Amino acid sequence: MSDALHLLYVPVRLSALARYAGHRGWTARRDRDGREIDAGFDSGRALHHILDETFGPSALKPFRIVAPRNRDRATVYAYTRLSKDALLTRVAETGVPELANGWILDLRELETKPMPTDWSTGKRLGFDVRVRPVVRIRKPLPNPRPSVKAYKEGSEVDAFVAEAQKGHPEGWPQFVDGAPTASAMVEAGRDRAAVYRDWLAARFGGSVDLDHERTEMVAFMRTRVSRSSASVEGPDATFHGEFTIADPAAFNTLLGRGVGRHLSFGYGMLLLRPARRR
Repeated sequence: MSDALHLLYVPVRLSALARYAGHRGWTARRDRDGREIDAGFDSGRALHHILDETFGPSALKPFRIVAPRNRDRATVYAYTRLSKDALLTRVAETGVPELANGWILDLRELETKPMPTDWSTGKRLGFDVRVRPVVRIRKPLPNPRPSVKAYKEGSEVDAFVAEAQKGHPEGWPQFVDGAPTASAMVEAGRDRAAVYRDWLAARFGGSVDLDHERTEMVAFMRTRVSRSSASVEGPDATFHGEFTIADPAAFNTLLGRGVGRHLSFGYGMLLLRPARRR
């Protein structure tokens, strides 16, 4: 393994991935409280296992799956410290037949390219990142949903919910005289996109300066993911934006590490793009 970072591309068949995940039991049918929940197919967890078993633990991390709607063929991008030849050698030496035969990953089309190592301070870049904007709380926090017990100490909580409950616990929309009142979060200018954008900037840790005006949340949904024996629901957001490199060494580390939590399951990989003209 070298110190050079490589960007990897490999196609994946989602139907084959889903069938294999079912065969291997990589699904969770209950939430953390033991209630029966169908998490459905979690491609991130399935790929986490597939990539580790094919190329070695954490050899491809972070990664991102890009899946066009209603298509069976998707694309996996990942950062790795291994070259194409080294990866394929691992497959030949230790890969099990069902993962090495191209049924799930089309290894014939696997490609890598070395990433630059001479990033310069002040370099402006565009980026695309999918994140799970959550925070781990240090003490119990009330749940905004009526009749639902509080979040426990150490729980992973939606960053927007955590800020709203800590700063504006009285501000959730209510009906007064038949009309909905405005949330105190909205009145404070703290909508979901703004909270998540600040969360993202904090996770960059000084390696880059985020351009808040040119960074927008282009997709948001709440998804269930399969983790160990539990099905966990939470926020799932995609940002397109721009930043300026402030610390080249820290930025290179950031690329190889990823942004935020759930890095082993398809979140946090920074895909770089040319910056737009001002």
